[in-house]
Amino acid sequence: MRVLLIEDNEDDACLIRDALTERTKAGIVLTWADRLSTGLQRLTKDHIDVVVLDLSLPDSHGQATLNQVLAHRPDMPIVVLTGLDDEALAVGALRQGAQDYLVKNRLDGDNLARALRYAVERTRIENELRQSTEQLRALTGHLERAREQERTRIARELHDELGQKLTGFKMDLSWLSKRLGNPQAAQDTLPLLDKIRAMTALIDETIVGLRRLISELRPAVLDHLGLMAALEWQAEEFHRRTGITCRFVSPLQQVALGPAGATALFRIVQEALTNVVRHAQATEVTIRLDEEGKELRLVVEDNGKGITESEVAGLASFGILGLRERVVLLKGRMTLRGCPGQGTTLTASIPLPKEAA
Repeated sequence: MRVLLIEDNEDDACLIRDALTERTKAGIVLTWADRLSTGLQRLTKDHIDVVVLDLSLPDSHGQATLNQVLAHRPDMPIVVLTGLDDEALAVGALRQGAQDYLVKNRLDGDNLARALRYAVERTRIENELRQSTEQLRALTGHLERAREQERTRIARELHDELGQKLTGFKMDLSWLSKRLGNPQAAQDTLPLLDKIRAMTALIDETIVGLRRLISELRPAVLDHLGLMAALEWQAEEFHRRTGITCRFVSPLQQVALGPAGATALFRIVQEALTNVVRHAQATEVTIRLDEEGKELRLVVEDNGKGITESEVAGLASFGILGLRERVVLLKGRMTLRGCPGQGTTLTASIPLPKEAA
């Protein structure tokens, strides 16, 4: 194990070296740097497995010292070894990314060697977990794109193939009805006319249902008129279908998210409205979209029964998990807050593309 000790006090450095040298069976090789700048250079040039870091150095002090090392090497395991017996500082260091926090006046060679081994192993596991999470997220994004492409393809085929054939079938029935309705036609054709009218009505219902299915698969307004028009259409369609009052409010004229981003944001709103229908028992929903700094902020707010913290954190809340994953795929963040009897508010903040911001 190659250990980099960043410590400005030579006596403390010798004590630490001696404490670790007694444990050479552990395979520990120590490199010493007396300045943060020197330590960062070592991290760049040498192969280092773990850093032992003093927070009080001539060229850096406190939390900033840890932050600089993490900024230089985010994946580097760090054990803080300092004379500052400060619980708040220790908690802050651990939250920031340090693997352990040890105080010099309670230094023990065995504990230090153990802390180093644990730090290296924990970081390795964390890196593997992070890599697996990133791979799963990339797979989720790929599957979502593939699903959206399949939706588009199916919607197009339903429109082009089935829609056109139903329209042609209706035209044929209309032609046949006119022929059978000729005054010279025999009386026994009247039942056939009634049957044709019934078939025509059934085709009309099928065409309406087909159009609704095509819109749910891939709203044409999203491709032809853009995200803002699609969200306004979605609010009107949601009200028409459920009876729940739904308003879309935005000062924006257009959003430069690109086709994939626009589709993802539309699906987030769609999923949020689905959750309102299933769980909220609401009578009103408001969708707001605006820009805040370099981010696009989406808010979906209802006046329903509200949501509890346990419901938000529940593993069975697949709708919420799906929403979070969609937002994360856009490199954004999402909050969900509710109060019993006072409704629920979903807020998603999504970074705008640099050229748009």
